[in-house]
Amino acid sequence: MKKLPADFVSYTKEVMGDSRFASFIGSFDHEPPVSIRINRRKLNIENGKLNCCALTSGAAIQPSTFNVQPLTSHLSPLTPVSWCSDAFYLDHRPQFTFDPLLHAGCYYVQEASSMFIDRVLRQHIDEPVVMLDLCAAPGGKSTAAIAALPDGSILVSNEPVRTRANILAENITKWGAGNVIVTNSYPKDIAASRVAFDVVLCDVPCSGEGMFRKDDGAIGEWSVANVEKCWRLQREIVAEAWKVLKPGGILVYSTCTFNLRENEENVCWIIDELQAEPLAVDVEAEWNITSSLLDGFDAPVYRFIPGVTRGEGLFMAVLRKGEGESPSCSHRGEGRRKKQGAQASRLRSSLPLSGDNWHQMEHGDNILALPKELVPVYEALVAARVRIVKAGVAVGTVKGKDIVPDIELALSTQLAADSFPKYDADLDLALAYLRKEAIVLPPDVPKGYVLITYEGHRLGFAKNLGNRANNLYPQEWKIRSRQ
Repeated sequence: MKKLPADFVSYTKEVMGDSRFASFIGSFDHEPPVSIRINRRKLNIENGKLNCCALTSGAAIQPSTFNVQPLTSHLSPLTPVSWCSDAFYLDHRPQFTFDPLLHAGCYYVQEASSMFIDRVLRQHIDEPVVMLDLCAAPGGKSTAAIAALPDGSILVSNEPVRTRANILAENITKWGAGNVIVTNSYPKDIAASRVAFDVVLCDVPCSGEGMFRKDDGAIGEWSVANVEKCWRLQREIVAEAWKVLKPGGILVYSTCTFNLRENEENVCWIIDELQAEPLAVDVEAEWNITSSLLDGFDAPVYRFIPGVTRGEGLFMAVLRKGEGESPSCSHRGEGRRKKQGAQASRLRSSLPLSGDNWHQMEHGDNILALPKELVPVYEALVAARVRIVKAGVAVGTVKGKDIVPDIELALSTQLAADSFPKYDADLDLALAYLRKEAIVLPPDVPKGYVLITYEGHRLGFAKNLGNRANNLYPQEWKIRSRQ
């Protein structure tokens, strides 16, 4: 049994009550549940395929035992995550690193409680919206939002910490959506852009009590003083988020902690100070999601307690903004956009994306393709000097007369069919490619840029020279461990 801080134990037992607290303490005797969320843009739940060995065997993957089965054949005995479409619990934690289909973005490994955002968005959003995920790394809730939002929606996925923003961009890229901008800024910088959002997710930095079972570091960092610091910072973040939320828009407030200061008391503050309306989410009693634990406060809130609910610690509340003055979205940069569009138009036929809803532009030597509805938001963020890590789909980089295709293009769900020749690698070659090792392709593979695939799912590009192939997988993404 892990040793928990005495102040945490006494306070949390009082908040939860004896029965819930006993269940919570009992959860430390069990391994945390493992869950994945399927990317339906890349896998069909009936006909799609996953690396069966990676998800059903605890042993290292061996080519001699590798086989592929329909997705339903190995997920059917597993339990769906009740509050999230396309999500499943696994019966153990496999070696995900060595499954090429994880790197292809066919599924995302995510803690089940965090997937509750899927339930929230599917219930309350029924038409295209512009959404902001304000503290988004590593990207679990952002990729869940991408899957849950109606077609035509836009997501700005922000992370203030630069190293974490790069991880966020990697995970968004692997998911393959083109309707996303990844930014690396503080909430006040996003507010300065005056982009108006229909939905804002504030998964705020917190004291991390809900991660105690999984993360010993969270236990070591916990203190009463840190709780005090967190709830004040959380209100500052929400206040900035409120500035960019449209009248009638929805704020989703989320933490991974248990205490009332960071949860119910902050929701009370949002309701009282910002005149927000709390919204209910449909849940089933058998999910054992805990409602408000603050005496005298019965607004709908949702607390996931390990040992009570099958997942880690999470708190979430959904609130609607009242009527009032709306932020306005700037459209500066129109002249530059027209000029860049003229430069990029000659490139569209050589690096195609499906559909005609794309605006291409050059950013230095890099060619970007943005869905047309994304352009005004992109330009407003650029004008406000918000640091953009990723926007739309990076098509490629101009090098002399050549255009080197980008990994974002390879992983995009909007890459037009038959744009590049493909080579479907076996497991050994796929892992060698993902380690960015030197690879050699068969003689019958065309020279030039080739998409390396695994079980038909794209991993990235190589430039085939005949006697060898230049591995174009990003250096910073490569697998560094061995089986």
